[in-house]
Amino acid sequence: MSQNRKLTSLVSVFGLFALTGSLVAACGDDGGGGGGSCAEISGRVDALTTSAAALTSLAGTIKADVAGACATIAGMPAPTGEISDEQVRTLCNAATATLDATLTAQATLVIVPPVCTVDAQAQFNCEADCYAAAEVQCDPGTVEVRCDPGELSVSCQGTCEADAYCEGSATVAVNCEGTCEGTCEGMCDGTCEGNTASGGMCNGRCDGTCEGSCRGSCQIEAEGGIECGANAKCRGGCEGTATAPSCTGNLEPPACEAMAEVDCSADCSGSASLRATCTDPDVRLEGVADAALVGRIEGSLPIILEVAQKGEIALGAVTRIGTDVVSVGGNLAGCALEINASVAAAFTGAVQATVAASASVSVSFEASASVSAEASGSAG
Repeated sequence: MSQNRKLTSLVSVFGLFALTGSLVAACGDDGGGGGGSCAEISGRVDALTTSAAALTSLAGTIKADVAGACATIAGMPAPTGEISDEQVRTLCNAATATLDATLTAQATLVIVPPVCTVDAQAQFNCEADCYAAAEVQCDPGTVEVRCDPGELSVSCQGTCEADAYCEGSATVAVNCEGTCEGTCEGMCDGTCEGNTASGGMCNGRCDGTCEGSCRGSCQIEAEGGIECGANAKCRGGCEGTATAPSCTGNLEPPACEAMAEVDCSADCSGSASLRATCTDPDVRLEGVADAALVGRIEGSLPIILEVAQKGEIALGAVTRIGTDVVSVGGNLAGCALEINASVAAAFTGAVQATVAASASVSVSFEASASVSAEASGSAG
């Protein structure tokens, strides 16, 4: 049975429980019908309701944003009213075809990609509520402890190490001695695609080693590392004082006294990844005579790039939310006396909303990824 059919069936079961009064069985110490104690199920209900709210909030805007951006790139009318999944796929397939036809050998596409970080505080708050309800003691830790070292981004008062990344944006240039993903402003030991100033200075995409500054992200090749510069971040290794930590991936579970940490942390991950924030991407298209087409691509492709980058972080959470609400919902009936009726009702509403939202968000992430891959392949 598909995930959406399971969710729909579960909604029907909840409705039957409400009508027949079947949610009256008490829960013993082991509780939950083999799915964990009722305390743990109560905590997970809270966590999944919070993550489902983040999912439905994102679903309310993402489909219209992606469909509208793809339609603009393709030169087609933006859809109005309720947008179907098939419309999103069709429009984004058309956008991909437009990019494929436009990005010939004569065209140069320079992309400053977004850098997205999860909302760690949202996850900490969600976990605190979940563990309190589950009656489990945990050390929440910090972003620095729970983020994979390669995904930890900090303000570095010192040196960003070799093979790490100096991260800037379209408006923040970072020092660079390495591979620039974005606009290289300086010497390019390789091929400069785009504008080349006097003296061989590059102001475009450098297919090689960039020495100077990079508007985007620079993977450092200098053996001793470099200082990234003002307002820059260092991801993957700071030798010095690190402040303002953020994580470009999902957080690891905290240290807890019992095995419940895996469930609570996973259930709460959607709260963080679905609320990820990103630096503004930027696109510059050169070598194309059609000014209107250039304007459409430069104006709308950044929307697609940001959604695609968020999808790399959050698509797994979308699947987990759908799976976990089915799992927890199947054990909810045995804990009717322990779980407040209003909480159970809110969870039922979350399940109902998740049915449509999970499909909507997944389609938007996947369609954006396809368009982004076409653009990034041409820019690479």
